[in-house]
Amino acid sequence: MIPTRLLSVLLAEDDASDVILLRRAFKDVDLTNPLHVTTDGQEAVEFLDGAKARPEERLPALVILDLKMPRRSGLQVLQWMRDQPILCSLPAVIFSSSANRSDIECAYDFGANAYLIKPPSMAERTELARFIKDWLRLIQPPLGASESFRSAQAQRAER
Repeated sequence: MIPTRLLSVLLAEDDASDVILLRRAFKDVDLTNPLHVTTDGQEAVEFLDGAKARPEERLPALVILDLKMPRRSGLQVLQWMRDQPILCSLPAVIFSSSANRSDIECAYDFGANAYLIKPPSMAERTELARFIKDWLRLIQPPLGASESFRSAQAQRAER
């Protein structure tokens, strides 16, 4: 079992202010897990796909995707993830300022594990960070997040 503090989070977010505020909220709740940030959907895909080139690395235990990003939207990244055998089970959340019902339903249709509306206040962002911290502490992550990519790929092939 991998220690909770080593489980990482991938945040795909093109708004620098949202990245800063989420980092601050993580710091406020002492969430010290590695946070990888990509600034658009294509970078997120390249980061996740890059695990194949770096097979000794683990995948993130949680992927947080902004809905509307350049090059690839959060939904396009999510759809790509769900089509990848080793990535399809990674928990992925859409993190958006949109409360549009069709955006929410579409995210779930594409396989999102949750749809979170970006909190307007720092107090609510801190509450969200506390939730993520507790979630990372309590979950049993998929193999790719707890073991090296190569090991997870081999174990998946055995099934």
